[in-house]
Amino acid sequence: MELRPGDIGAHLARGLVPLYVIWGEEPLAMLEAEDAIRAAALKSGCERTVFTVQGRFDWSVIFGHADNFSLFAQKKLVEIRVPSGKPGIDGGAALARYANSLPADTVSIVSLPGLEWKQTRSKWFEALSAHGTVIQSRDVPLEQMPAWIGRRLAANNQQASREALEFLANRLEGNLLAARQEVDKLSLLLPPGKLGLEDVEKAVTDVSRFDAPDIQDALLSGDAGRCARILDSLRQEGEAVPKIMWQISAALRLLYKLKSALRQGQPPAAAFKANRIQDKRQALVQGALKRVSDAKLEAALTDAARIDRQAKGLDGGDPWDDMLRLCLNLGTAKKPATEDTEKHREHR
Repeated sequence: MELRPGDIGAHLARGLVPLYVIWGEEPLAMLEAEDAIRAAALKSGCERTVFTVQGRFDWSVIFGHADNFSLFAQKKLVEIRVPSGKPGIDGGAALARYANSLPADTVSIVSLPGLEWKQTRSKWFEALSAHGTVIQSRDVPLEQMPAWIGRRLAANNQQASREALEFLANRLEGNLLAARQEVDKLSLLLPPGKLGLEDVEKAVTDVSRFDAPDIQDALLSGDAGRCARILDSLRQEGEAVPKIMWQISAALRLLYKLKSALRQGQPPAAAFKANRIQDKRQALVQGALKRVSDAKLEAALTDAARIDRQAKGLDGGDPWDDMLRLCLNLGTAKKPATEDTEKHREHR
């Protein structure tokens, strides 16, 4: 069975199937398909395990895992990632065998990059296709980009003029990951409703300059719009993900330490002094402690560890996309300041 990326929501509303094969050259479509299936599987109570096939991979571990169930989870989500798209002779035989005898109470996702015609006619791919739901991610032609961006804006209750949509499409040149980030940024910086060319140009060509430490105060203040602008600026300037994540993780660890101290009965003033928080930053940190729940903070720390693995090539996904999502989950959208407060400022 073949399924278009845009039909995943309706498909999942009817229930999960045992096997999904996600492949193609467009990373955003793959990422969103994987995220949607993963979220549905985890919501249904599945326990997740990821296998990334690299080098001399021992395929027996996948079959061994399928035969062993957790004491706490009756269902499983197994993700098998083959970044090269070339499992080899042994791997091809293992994938075919896996598809022909899918483990019970398991949802499986096999992720592959763009494949050549011969690979799609291989026995292992045909076995996966015969027993699974195949989702192919395709590039969006440049002439279809305005409509694609328009649909994304509509999901945020925004509409853009034809000139604005064409401006964005030409600026992004078919890069859907960048397009999604621009759409997300517009939803933070501009109100719902009709967007003109001038509004869009001003929002996406912001020339503010930032340093990695600026992300800490933006995160602690809960200003989701400013977080988005800082991350966008740092990405354009070629800043390294680990350097930014060090700053984000430092802010998260600070909140965790303070929450732990306060739960143990330590007075706020003493906790701030022990963690060397300057007087001028105490109100900022106090606000973050009140706004960010324990559950949100724990989720953010988990996300930060995953993003760190992504930056090191140990986990899939786009670290820039996930850094933005982490900041948005901890913040609130705010109306942009009328004065030029977003210019580069010295780190306090």
